Amino acid sequence: MIPVLLSATMRSLDAHMSDNLHIPSLLLMENAAFGLTAAVFGQNGKDTKVIALCGTGNNGGDGFAAARQLAAKGCDVRVLLVGKTDALRGDAATNAAFFEGRIIEVTDEAQAKAELDKLCGHVVIDALFGVGLSRDITGLHAAVINLLNQSGAYVIACDIASGIDADTGTVRGTAVHANETVTFQCAKPGHFLYPGRAHTGTLTIKEIGTTDGFDLGGLFAVTKTPYLPKRDAYTHKGSYGRLACVVGSQGMSGAGLLCVSAALRAGAGVVTTGIPSSLQGIFSSRIPESMTFALDDFSGSLSDSCIPGLERLLGGKTALAAGPGLSTSEGAAAAVRHMLTHHDIRKVFDADALTIISNDKAMLRDAKGDIVLTPHLSEFSRLCGCPVDEIERNAIVIAQEFAQAHGLTLLLKGATTLITNGTKTALVTAGSPGMARGGSGDVLTGVVGGLMCGGQQGGMEGFEAALLGAYICGKAGEAAAHDLGELSMTAADTLSHIAPVTKSLIR
Repeated sequence: MIPVLLSATMRSLDAHMSDNLHIPSLLLMENAAFGLTAAVFGQNGKDTKVIALCGTGNNGGDGFAAARQLAAKGCDVRVLLVGKTDALRGDAATNAAFFEGRIIEVTDEAQAKAELDKLCGHVVIDALFGVGLSRDITGLHAAVINLLNQSGAYVIACDIASGIDADTGTVRGTAVHANETVTFQCAKPGHFLYPGRAHTGTLTIKEIGTTDGFDLGGLFAVTKTPYLPKRDAYTHKGSYGRLACVVGSQGMSGAGLLCVSAALRAGAGVVTTGIPSSLQGIFSSRIPESMTFALDDFSGSLSDSCIPGLERLLGGKTALAAGPGLSTSEGAAAAVRHMLTHHDIRKVFDADALTIISNDKAMLRDAKGDIVLTPHLSEFSRLCGCPVDEIERNAIVIAQEFAQAHGLTLLLKGATTLITNGTKTALVTAGSPGMARGGSGDVLTGVVGGLMCGGQQGGMEGFEAALLGAYICGKAGEAAAHDLGELSMTAADTLSHIAPVTKSLIR
């Protein structure tokens, strides 16, 4: 995992490097420029025509410094400043001084069009706005960005694509579509959260100083392959825990079957599936590796008399996965309330269980155990009471506050999956658009439950299981899309690709 910093934390780190570690800010800017220069040469030769498209702030200063380095190496480089040179201050002004008399000031849309219409085949360093952007882009700057996007140039963004909010990934009015981005010292959330992720291109992190003595916080992105421990030879099924899956109802047995199968693929030692009694034959015949436990049934769903059976089912279990296909009947609601508030074990809740919890949030106050909730955006909106668009604008903070307030791990599903327990937060980018179909969440629930299962081998705590579960399912979805195509793959195809993914993670 790599550290990810919010913009305010990044500003504090910059100040720490300058004030406490005595690294001059001008040197930090020079080191940032070396990263941009390396990116230019990584794809192109010295004969490539380069445009440094600069703003009047420090991001523009990075662009000026990179342009100076490129000129020193004999590159054909021009500098365009959106604004006036007399607006430059500090280190940006110092680096711009090298080009005195040669800076092309772009001050109106007609001039912008004349300059940017000629950029096809050029490399453009986007140094208009950095991570400090706090307003929507309008007027001349918006016109410049739109012209750049239409130009056909190869764009290298400086720190973050101009127009992307570094903390949320939202587009502030309009935004540059970069082919690649060179960011400095640490990545930012906007590189991984959509729509910012779609504007980032290939991401390179350039160290410009040191983080020595600075607390980077608990926000990370999963960019490298994690691992699973190799099993000891001297073990048995009890070494890998006993998982209860409480799933299924009439017409929705498929969700439960996917969940249970995924739990087995994730390594659970013994799985017992609690289902309405009328479904016992279906589960027994379809998944012989799992035992079944018939619970009191009313019209194909759990009845409100199922609690004594649940108590017997959960006795001696090390983990619980509940919700897929469960329905929201009165009996199912009673079951979810009981499972949430009894037995101090690891638990993951999804699907109908989340709907039940959102209808009676008070039950979270009495929750017991290491709890993981796995909502998508709409489900999380119902859980936390915030509109979907507000969550999209501030997902990290809202998710962290919810997890911390309720003492649980939240796995917020999406194109970039966010996992947080309020203290630690991870962003997982693995996955495929082909996973956007029914059943994918049921597979994830099973995998998380299987990873939490434990037994003599210890298992994984909720946060770790949620993070690794999201990664495993994402990679399995990618593999399914590669083999079958995004259009035709199903959740069962993701399930069938879990085994090769987990095999590749064994170290």
